[in-house]
Amino acid sequence: MVIEDACGSRRALLGGAGVTVAGGAVVLLTGCGGSSPAPAAVKTVPVRVRQIDVGIFNRSLHLERRSIAAYTAGIPLLTGSVAKAAEQFLSQELAHAGELLGLIHAAGGTPIPRAPSYELGHPRTAAQVLSLLEQLENQQLAAYLDAIPRLSPGPVRASVASILANDAQHVSILRMALGSSPASAAFVTGRN
Repeated sequence: MVIEDACGSRRALLGGAGVTVAGGAVVLLTGCGGSSPAPAAVKTVPVRVRQIDVGIFNRSLHLERRSIAAYTAGIPLLTGSVAKAAEQFLSQELAHAGELLGLIHAAGGTPIPRAPSYELGHPRTAAQVLSLLEQLENQQLAAYLDAIPRLSPGPVRASVASILANDAQHVSILRMALGSSPASAAFVTGRN
């Protein structure tokens, strides 16, 4: 499946996601918030450090855009509450891309161009789409875990950590929709 990149609010209450969660409780996806202090903070660091951060942001932006393309292409193959969850995740991935674009601009950098398309394989079933989405979300988690200690200053790391936490929630819901436990290990690594 090759799809052109599509390019919200991260506030939403997500119910169920097609799985039973702690006796039918509702899963609240956090990480929403108002304005971030990160763009202002990134302007305070030396230009040399900002250039390093821009490289990290651009690598993350590429991964976010690829996930956006996968959600956009995969949602039509999903149904019910799983499709609704994927639509919410797509909205959040768009917000993540927007956050990264804001950080790149604040650092005086230039965002990498959007790829004309992304090779996503050829998923034909809901399970194949969910597996692809879980794989892409895990790749994002691994990249963010690698990037956070290298970013500067603290508010920028906190902003990226918020994106990481939200993506970890996506992985948990996707795993449950696939019939797996919400977490494969005690700590999120993105290498599942």
